[in-house]
Amino acid sequence: MMRKIFLPPIIFALCLIGIWASNHYGLATHIWLPAPLHYAGWLFILAGLGLAAWARYLFLRHQTNILPYKKPDHMVQDGPFRYTRNPMYMGMFLVAFGMAILYSTTFSIIFPLIFFLIANRWYIPFEEAHMEDAFGEEFRLYKSRVRRWF
Repeated sequence: MMRKIFLPPIIFALCLIGIWASNHYGLATHIWLPAPLHYAGWLFILAGLGLAAWARYLFLRHQTNILPYKKPDHMVQDGPFRYTRNPMYMGMFLVAFGMAILYSTTFSIIFPLIFFLIANRWYIPFEEAHMEDAFGEEFRLYKSRVRRWF
């Protein structure tokens, strides 16, 4: 039940709000990347949005559900899924990391790391267990040749 309430996009949004709030309210002041280098954050944000959107499109095209707590209908292995088993999580991480780079404060980098840890230790193992139950050996082979992240 807990995974249904705290879907990955909610945790992701909370991390983005944390980055913004910590900077807006002056909790983070130490700058670690000077201007104009911090504008590189936009590259990470665009790459993350593109990666997540591409993965979502493939889920729709393959007619499989996108909700992590429901049983998967089909196994998607094309597009970015050839390089990472979790392009949506990777995309969300890149957006959060890009936002942290835009602000370039030491405290900002904590939030993408929090998102990474929650995804890597809570959501992904849960989803991979569902995938293994649904697809068995096919998923185990896929898992052996495609990395969890990049």
